[in-house]
Amino acid sequence: MASNPDFVHYICEQLEGLGVVFSRKMFGEYMVYLNGKPVIIICDDRALVKMLPCLEPLLQGRPTESPYKGAKDHYLLDPDDRDTLREAARLAEEVTPLPRKKAPKKKEASPTEGPLPWDVLWPQQMKPSLSDIGAWVSNPAFEALLPWMEETYTVEPSIEFSKCSMDRGWNIKYKKGSKSLCVLYVRQGWFTAMVTLGAKQVAELEVLLPTFSPAFRRLYEKTPPFNGGKWLVVDVKESEQLEEVQRLILMKAKPVKGKSGKL
Repeated sequence: MASNPDFVHYICEQLEGLGVVFSRKMFGEYMVYLNGKPVIIICDDRALVKMLPCLEPLLQGRPTESPYKGAKDHYLLDPDDRDTLREAARLAEEVTPLPRKKAPKKKEASPTEGPLPWDVLWPQQMKPSLSDIGAWVSNPAFEALLPWMEETYTVEPSIEFSKCSMDRGWNIKYKKGSKSLCVLYVRQGWFTAMVTLGAKQVAELEVLLPTFSPAFRRLYEKTPPFNGGKWLVVDVKESEQLEEVQRLILMKAKPVKGKSGKL
């Protein structure tokens, strides 16, 4: 099963600040580059790095797996362990040579069709406001989720720019202390919500799964586990999808004292 683009996007976000970070699709999976050098391979929603000698002091004793059949074992990285992930990428970048550049193929220029992409309309040097994002999303579900988050958790949204090529542009993050509640990715006319559940929350969700929509149950089954948890990425276009995202967030963190988290 091919990796979820939002998982690739998350890995790229974890590496931001180390240099130029981007990803490329390769043979149905993905390679993450740091300063033009391939450092992390992503396969089946797993982040792996070569077993380089320079990484042994950092990753000795960590699990090792083969990215795909016939490949050598790699160190398996924990995507939520940001410090180790960043250090592994930095060390790998130091000893990895730049790939040889191929001569570009000549092709005829074609006119741009359709509306401007989100990251072109709002580049990194132009931070949008919540109202700007709301105007682009233009969906009642988005307008309902923001005040619900504030009311339920007394948290403010953080508007951040991601340089990852998988989902480049400004997005919205909600955190309660050091815990991530959800990430909202901006679409025209709708939005995508990513909620990461741990093993305990996944067990709770599986009991309640029959009360979720058939579409969500299919999404759940297709989402591979990671360390017993799951990275659930839900496209929110209707009120039913909004309610399911709210239920996931409530499983991840209880409302602040005195708040009901009423849906």
